[in-house]
Amino acid sequence: MRYDTEALIKAYQETGSIWKAGKKLGIPGQTVHSKLVAVGYKFANSQWTDEELDELRELAGHHTIAQIASKLGRPYNGVAIKISRLGLANNYGNTGQRKPPRTTAYSKDNTKKYSQEIASMGLRLRQYALMRNLNLENLVQALQRYEPKWWQEYVETHAAKPKTNCPYCNVEFWPLSGKQVYCSRKCGNDARTDNGYFGGRRRETIGLAEKTCQLCGRQNVKGLSSHHMIGKENDPENEYLVALCPGCHQLVTILGSRAFAGTSEVWESLIQLAMIRKFGHDKNIGAVYCSVEIEILSKEEAALYE
Repeated sequence: MRYDTEALIKAYQETGSIWKAGKKLGIPGQTVHSKLVAVGYKFANSQWTDEELDELRELAGHHTIAQIASKLGRPYNGVAIKISRLGLANNYGNTGQRKPPRTTAYSKDNTKKYSQEIASMGLRLRQYALMRNLNLENLVQALQRYEPKWWQEYVETHAAKPKTNCPYCNVEFWPLSGKQVYCSRKCGNDARTDNGYFGGRRRETIGLAEKTCQLCGRQNVKGLSSHHMIGKENDPENEYLVALCPGCHQLVTILGSRAFAGTSEVWESLIQLAMIRKFGHDKNIGAVYCSVEIEILSKEEAALYE
């Protein structure tokens, strides 16, 4: 469908977004942009307004990037970049008390028995763990969870250094040895991995603190990965990281490397095949139709939304 310049300008002014204007007129957002640029139209809303930024701050942490992009009428990567630059992604800190493994060895009853034996024998925690063939870190987690009062008294009595904050997860803890830097072995390993591959910025990953996959939207996901949105090789400063669940991370990595990634027709066939497979059990489904429109923005065009 064809629209004159006046109609394009009116739609843009009413919606404040080339994408919303395009949706209203039934044409691609990039077409709206290119036509308005061609007639020399000055984009009054090319930069983020204070109202948009306030809405972004309110939505960040509670919605996925895709949901925010849809609400604001802006591209996915533009929203991700703005979240990163405003520091809205690094909402990390105390993630809650870690749970001991679900085994009989670290059950509530056994943990109570351990605390009583440690006190009666006068042993240090490491000595007791070795004697009972227990994992020290799991034992600590069990004592923290099931015997908090006993644990508090123990660490205050045996702490090698004053109470401090873990430099990685920010949880307060009592170091039980002069060399202890992190609250747990896991935090130490995570910190080394973070510094080695993510330049110490993994905790700034969008959606990581909220445990939300930024593709499928699942919440409280275990094993979230930090995904370099534009590729590790293109992001040496590790600025644009989004959280993906293991399955989505693998999917994005595989699809992003395929030659057809920029071809609308193949994406349409792929989606149809996936939907047919998903609803194949429903004999009432006769066919699946979908339409994919891919718009590759130039750096100049994309800059309007960063």
